[in-house]
Amino acid sequence: MTKHISAYRRQMGTEYEKLHPEIQKRFDFSTTNNIAFIGKGTMEIIWNGNKMAVFLLKILSKTNILFPRIGQNIEYEIHNYPYLDNFGREVHSMNRVFYFPDEEQRFDGTATYSETKQHIVEYLGLDHRMVFEMGLKAENGAIRFTSGRQFAFMSGLKLPVPSLVRGDIDLLEWYDDEKKRFYLDLKVKSRLFGPIFGFTGWFDAEYKNFKGHTIPEKFKPTRNENRE
Repeated sequence: MTKHISAYRRQMGTEYEKLHPEIQKRFDFSTTNNIAFIGKGTMEIIWNGNKMAVFLLKILSKTNILFPRIGQNIEYEIHNYPYLDNFGREVHSMNRVFYFPDEEQRFDGTATYSETKQHIVEYLGLDHRMVFEMGLKAENGAIRFTSGRQFAFMSGLKLPVPSLVRGDIDLLEWYDDEKKRFYLDLKVKSRLFGPIFGFTGWFDAEYKNFKGHTIPEKFKPTRNENRE
């Protein structure tokens, strides 16, 4: 039986040990330990950018990649489920749910450690029409995520997203010892459109034994992509 370790530990190597112990535990899921992570909390602020940014967000929201809504104190959940995809790869879901008073908004993704690129790539949306290369860094116990090159899959082609228009992701996640909860701050910006989208908030942790279970139907990809 093949043993899998956390994709984050693989990418960061010894730098992983610089993360706060709760952050290390948070991202230590794999199909070997069969641990699923569910975070529940509140996004204190959700914001977006100018009219062009909102137009872009409306398009992306059709496939659960970001959304144009803004708000304060919005109920939030993050779901991470480790499993083997249709291609036999070790992957984990990145399902973010925002419960507005009148509707649910989603920001979905599926991440995997690329043996070829030696780092994590995340497919965006449930239809995997976009993918980006993930950067990871430890900062005073927190973990910072950044997006690198991005590609779109259209009409059977893998097309690079020009750096001028792509949405660059910067996410910082940390643990507060006093409040005993996780915090995060996400910003998405573009060289052309400026600030596009972001949110700031917190969540509490719940770890579940995922052995013998499958990813919830609502979070299953509608299309699987293996090009990285």
